[in-house]
Amino acid sequence: MRPVVGVNCEYDPFHIGHARQFTLIRQQLSDAYIICVMSGCFTQRGMPALFAPAFRAEAALRAGADAVLELPCAFAVREAENFALGGVSLLNALGCVTHLSFGLETDNLPQLQAAAAVLETPDSVFSDTLHASLANGSPFSAAQAVAVASSLTAVHGIDFPSPDALSHLLAQPNNILGICYLRALLRLKSSILPLPVLRVGRYHASELTREGFPSATAVRKAYLSGDFPAAEQACGYPLTGIPCHRPDALDTLLLYRLRSMDADALRTLPDCTEGLENRITKAARVAVSRTDLLARLKTRRYAYARLSRLATHALLGITADLLTARPVPEYARLLGFRRESRELLTAFRGSSVPVIAKAADGNPANPLYALDARAYDLWALGAELPAGLMYKQKIVKC
Repeated sequence: MRPVVGVNCEYDPFHIGHARQFTLIRQQLSDAYIICVMSGCFTQRGMPALFAPAFRAEAALRAGADAVLELPCAFAVREAENFALGGVSLLNALGCVTHLSFGLETDNLPQLQAAAAVLETPDSVFSDTLHASLANGSPFSAAQAVAVASSLTAVHGIDFPSPDALSHLLAQPNNILGICYLRALLRLKSSILPLPVLRVGRYHASELTREGFPSATAVRKAYLSGDFPAAEQACGYPLTGIPCHRPDALDTLLLYRLRSMDADALRTLPDCTEGLENRITKAARVAVSRTDLLARLKTRRYAYARLSRLATHALLGITADLLTARPVPEYARLLGFRRESRELLTAFRGSSVPVIAKAADGNPANPLYALDARAYDLWALGAELPAGLMYKQKIVKC
């Protein structure tokens, strides 16, 4: 069979920068199949996706993907390490994936592989530096970057222009996620080969420009402000008339949920530690929106993304115990495929986890599957659509 390249993604929304990745993959492996494992209704930053999973999957398929699977919600709304582990675990379980493609801000893959090895097997220099940085109030991602740089320099003798330069490199958003993908491959002892592509443009750029490739942040901003022509140009397909979920659509439901939870219930949420439940209780009683709530909770210690995910965990009923008990995905749901790539569907029969084509064939008693259905219903509520969306959504065939 031809090479099969996996891509872990969100596509919120899919745009021409994502299509560029497909082009770069096929420049290296011209006959490769491309399988995307895509977040469903909620994303890693703790927010609802702008458009429904089926719409985003169709955009990817029309741009060159051969199949799109859904990453279960429990792994989609996670920090980088478990988001990456969830996607790579699914791709590895399929048994047919030969390569993993992801974006980086550097073309020095060996450097990031060394960093990934340190993170998987931390030494005392790493641990001591990390604890010191956190004690000084540094955000976890920045503290981790400094600790890795210190370990590689002091313990492994890897020569860099300066520790600060290495720390900056390791703090870049695509590099952070790339290291997590490399760690997942190590942890799973996977034979899948990394196939990185160099990221062009700023990952979190908030404005669309005429030059370069857009960021999903900028596309969402243009769309939500009503600049549909700019958003459509960046995406390469029509967006008008498509059901969408605005970021504030569930704000009142979220605040009601948090105001209804006592301290014991809040402590069951992932990453709700060190008395954070008390800050949430206080903030939720006076906040009038999600943005207001997170602004009241934000400190140097608690990054915005962590707090945003925590809010969504509360909204969806995701507990720390659930995530501990289910450390990797136990199934994949097929969102769509290209008709000319049906050979892939045959290859999926060798998967070590079920690949579910029809939602009704899934196990509703599985807590992960029940969470997915709940996430679809909440997304539908915010998009002013009826309940049961996961079961009504048809497989996309292009």
